[in-house]
Amino acid sequence: MNTTPSIDDLLEGLIVGLQNEIIPHLSNAKSVATAMMMQSLIQQVRQVLPMLDASVAYEHNEMTRTLREVAALLGDVPGPEADRIRARAASLGSLADVAIPADQAPVREAHAQLGYGLQDTISDLDVLQRGGHATADAALNRVREFLMPTIMQNIAAISIGGGMIGRG
Repeated sequence: MNTTPSIDDLLEGLIVGLQNEIIPHLSNAKSVATAMMMQSLIQQVRQVLPMLDASVAYEHNEMTRTLREVAALLGDVPGPEADRIRARAASLGSLADVAIPADQAPVREAHAQLGYGLQDTISDLDVLQRGGHATADAALNRVREFLMPTIMQNIAAISIGGGMIGRG
């Protein structure tokens, strides 16, 4: 919770892991080439990700506008093709514009600060509990109400086939 690596950080780690932990142990030239191609593909994903969400949102908004404008330009042109275009403009062209996603760096920074804040709060609540303040029990339970579903969500996201990926 306190560290919030970006998707780019995780992908970079994957590239480094392949380079340092996998490729040196491959003895087959085809396997080495395949691993290196995997690194190249991961790098391509890293390069596309920063603009992907903004691009999809922008294109969504432009496509709905384009459908509406095409139908308007056709006016009352007769025929099934024109009718289908107008129907698309009425249905798909009426989808609401979506917001262009915000820069995620400030969100990750704020998330990290909040995580450390909760960590420090737990430490302070421990001292208060030891000091006999019964209200600290209720306060710690409130922190747990947040933490448990969050921890379970994180575990569910990283579990694969009944186990965890990693060394151990």
